Amino acid sequence: MALSFPNFPSTNDVFIETTEMSHGHGGPGWEFGTCLWSPMLNRAGHDAYVLMRAPVPNDLVLHILKDHKEGDQQSTHIVGHSFIRSPVKTVDSAPPSPGAWGGMTRYYRIDLRDYTPFEPSIPLEILLQDFEVEIRTEIESARRRYYPFTVNAGILRLNQGQYLTYCTPLLFQHIKTLFEIDSVSVATPGALRDDSAVYEFGEGRRMSAERQFFARNPALVAAAKKKHGFVCQICKFNFGRAYGALGEGYIEAHHLNPLSERDPSTWTDKLRTSVNEVCVLCSNCHRMVHRRRPALSIDEVRKVLRI
Repeated sequence: MALSFPNFPSTNDVFIETTEMSHGHGGPGWEFGTCLWSPMLNRAGHDAYVLMRAPVPNDLVLHILKDHKEGDQQSTHIVGHSFIRSPVKTVDSAPPSPGAWGGMTRYYRIDLRDYTPFEPSIPLEILLQDFEVEIRTEIESARRRYYPFTVNAGILRLNQGQYLTYCTPLLFQHIKTLFEIDSVSVATPGALRDDSAVYEFGEGRRMSAERQFFARNPALVAAAKKKHGFVCQICKFNFGRAYGALGEGYIEAHHLNPLSERDPSTWTDKLRTSVNEVCVLCSNCHRMVHRRRPALSIDEVRKVLRI
């Protein structure tokens, strides 16, 4: 992927376009990455696309493509970014390929510049899995309008019918974190490491809820190390014995009741955890614990261990 994922702008907004290519994004002259467009009103005559009037030049746009294709598979991916070239304008004629939005009276169009694809793109399901707790919490606490995600029937998903939405600074950071992890792993395989016992990588990505919990509770990590030592409680691996001075004092902390799988309403600053609810694991066993959702228990991983 491109290693230059943009920073959150200091004086501009960030928007998210969620679209699909079934109608060619509008056809010639209206291609994906060159413009944003929508009808002025929906079929019922409502001002449903009011947010199209908000972007100004140099605002940042992240692009989510619902039917992104990888080989023979199609899924929803975060595929690239661009910048607003000029404010919205209204046009009287439909795009060449308007799809279901043909036959409307007037349309909004916003020209873009410098579209840059992410290589590789990130499946949206990874974002919603790794940062589920944080995204749910932001939805619950802020009750933001024009947010790209919602909780429907208990499931975190895209906010259907929302073509253009706001990307908050917190959501932007979650997305950027995923891309930075992927860029490091692609550019320098094996370069990811951390000695603070607050990171873990499940299938190559951060289990962010657990990471943030231990980052905010370093005393708990220290207490877990003091109680359990530096030997993996599943396979008995010892980093110091295997790597000498380089591995001395290193082990990863694991919450026996992973926060990423709890009701997000419990994810508050008042949450308290005793050292008895934390174990220590080597990196391999830690990944295997999180290989399934819900996470496997320590005993379950011990039973399948073949060494």
